[in-house]
Amino acid sequence: MRKTAVIFKRALCVVISITMLFSLASCNFKRSSRNAAIREAKKYFEYLKDQDIKKLNKLFSDDVKESHDLEDEWDTFFDSIDGNIVSYGKVSSGGEEKWSDLGKVTYYDIVINFEDVTTDTGTVYEYISYRQVRIDSKHPDREGISLFVVRTPSESDDDLEEITVGEIIIYYD
Repeated sequence: MRKTAVIFKRALCVVISITMLFSLASCNFKRSSRNAAIREAKKYFEYLKDQDIKKLNKLFSDDVKESHDLEDEWDTFFDSIDGNIVSYGKVSSGGEEKWSDLGKVTYYDIVINFEDVTTDTGTVYEYISYRQVRIDSKHPDREGISLFVVRTPSESDDDLEEITVGEIIIYYD
């Protein structure tokens, strides 16, 4: 009986250790992935400043590229902004989603926010943000940005509207 209890305790310790190891690895993955995404975002902001639609379009997932007229949507996006984008106050992550299978990350997406975006006319926008699927091992054609959003004042002045490029595509599989 005593031998069984010792074996059980050892097995329990092994299970707890493995669980903690996966948990720590998961935290490190998210932190390093978030940091990489924010570093890339700073480069993407330069594309916004330059209104480089060609480079911005390359960032989108294949499925969004196939289902949207991104050129036209970017024209509308930039036309809705008062002036030319020059700076932002802060870049941050607005949320993340991660799925794993036996410790291997199979899906990871992140929302990046450029807060307090300023134009050369002095207009400040609350944010410009985007959603990016960074890993989708089952559907690599979904990897990339799916949506850019800017909040602009609406015609009624007490409301804000969102101008978008792309969309969040919901999949059921």
